[in-house]
Amino acid sequence: MPITKATASSVAPAAKGDLVVGSATNDAAILAVGTNGHTLVADSAEATGLKWAAPASGSTFVGAKAYGTTNQSISHFTTTLVTWDSEFFDTDSMHSTSSNTSRLTIPAGKTGYWQITASLGYDANANGVRQVNFSKNGSYVNAEQVQATATYGNIVGYSNIMYLTAGDYIEVSAFQSTGGSLNLIKSSTESYFAANFIGA
Repeated sequence: MPITKATASSVAPAAKGDLVVGSATNDAAILAVGTNGHTLVADSAEATGLKWAAPASGSTFVGAKAYGTTNQSISHFTTTLVTWDSEFFDTDSMHSTSSNTSRLTIPAGKTGYWQITASLGYDANANGVRQVNFSKNGSYVNAEQVQATATYGNIVGYSNIMYLTAGDYIEVSAFQSTGGSLNLIKSSTESYFAANFIGA
């Protein structure tokens, strides 16, 4: 019910920042000033239906970015999983440097949309094409391809947004068609594989 002047005066604020609020008994009540920095939020469990609380913290980054330290030989016309033995970062144990090192696995509680990025650097060779291939749970998803150039090594990059469920794993495969084996250059700048959580 509306707070009358008489009711309000009987529960007048006693300190700076106190609030006069309605209570569960439809009477006026005092909600004492909260802690500095706290905000007023609704809470039906409270007698006044309100409480002071610390504001929610900002979103926490979740993701992983892996790279390799030893060049990997890719056979002609053979799609080959790329392995990663080192990490720039891994917030939620998505990658292992000792077991299933080709995988980034979606952590519990993070089903949703993910930005998946990969870069593969190949040794210079004038023949054929170079590819980077994405797969989910062992099944092909999509790929990016470039034509080879002789003067420089060839770097193939690709990025995609994918909806992934906790427990899904993603991998990158390399493909080349020079007519012989070709090294994939493993370094922190040439080749990497990353997954960043965007949101549910």
